[in-house]
Amino acid sequence: MLITQIFNLEDFKDSIPYTAIGARTCYSSGDLDYLLNDPRVASREERARFLSKLGNYKHFSVFAHSFAYKDLTELEENTIDTCLPETMRTLPKKDKATLLALKIASTKFKSHYNPEYPTVIGVSLRHYLEDMLEKSEEEYYKTFEKMAEFDIPIKPLGFRKNVTLIGLIRDYDGYAVFYVDNISRTMTHQLVRHTALNYSQRSQRYVREDRNLLVIPPSVKESGIKFGKEYMSPYLKLIEKYKEVVEKADIKEDLKNTAVNRMEKFVKEYGKKEEVSLEDIYSLTDQLCEAVYDLSVYTGKIKREDARFILPHGRKTTIVVSGTVSWIKDFILKRTDPHAQWEIQIVAKQMKELLEEQGIDV
Repeated sequence: MLITQIFNLEDFKDSIPYTAIGARTCYSSGDLDYLLNDPRVASREERARFLSKLGNYKHFSVFAHSFAYKDLTELEENTIDTCLPETMRTLPKKDKATLLALKIASTKFKSHYNPEYPTVIGVSLRHYLEDMLEKSEEEYYKTFEKMAEFDIPIKPLGFRKNVTLIGLIRDYDGYAVFYVDNISRTMTHQLVRHTALNYSQRSQRYVREDRNLLVIPPSVKESGIKFGKEYMSPYLKLIEKYKEVVEKADIKEDLKNTAVNRMEKFVKEYGKKEEVSLEDIYSLTDQLCEAVYDLSVYTGKIKREDARFILPHGRKTTIVVSGTVSWIKDFILKRTDPHAQWEIQIVAKQMKELLEEQGIDV
């Protein structure tokens, strides 16, 4: 229970709303403007209730987007002493603060320590809540009620085509929170390999896929390959057949109409083509997969979490990314390299530009 002895909830108050953005990104198909106006993000009372539900489910990962640093020499010396073995309590206060910072860094996953600031430790709200739950379940749930006392609006600091910088802490090694949109799951598979960072990604278990079209690489779009109509016809016939089955499904009319209208529109649009490009073949394959997905969910009554197995990795997604600026810089360094794939290069460059706009040397 080290963290709750050293930090309090107020230390995290400025960044608590980022946890709500991360969580709503998981469960919503809305864009950033929608999320910023969602009461579960914008209203302190609704936000506290929403986060309390996540806390009830022990969904700790979203709370990693809220972060705070503390110089342990600012603590009362007896507080430091209670966190260290008796054999260390006779040391000078600064030495004890350094040892305590190292103790936290070595035992708390994704806490942050830098020898340049030997008495400083950085931890997330996740660390605080996990410690609080271990200390007292009653106090743990009361912590979420206290979150309603903090009315800190989110004011994005900068925007590029795919990336918005929604939060920035400048103390010590800093902490940055990014909202990344209209990128593929192929790209996020690469992104999450940077395990020092924290992520909250749109869920395919809970969010419908009808708006998340395929991200098609530039190399495919630029390909000069052409195919005759006979290569397209089997796709359209199958999509038409699946549409007829979905039309008979016993589901809500709005869900049925969305799926059926999408398939009808696609078949009509592509039925006019006399030849198709490689890009068209990608789109046809994507729409065929979505038709099977709709068939599975609406007719087969398969859960979305299982039906999604048919969907391509190139589908659009949204993800919130956060981490210390030092680890964000590490990501940028590795992924702006010319050998990195085009999509993750674009995102890394946009992050770099947004941080530089804030006067941060990357």
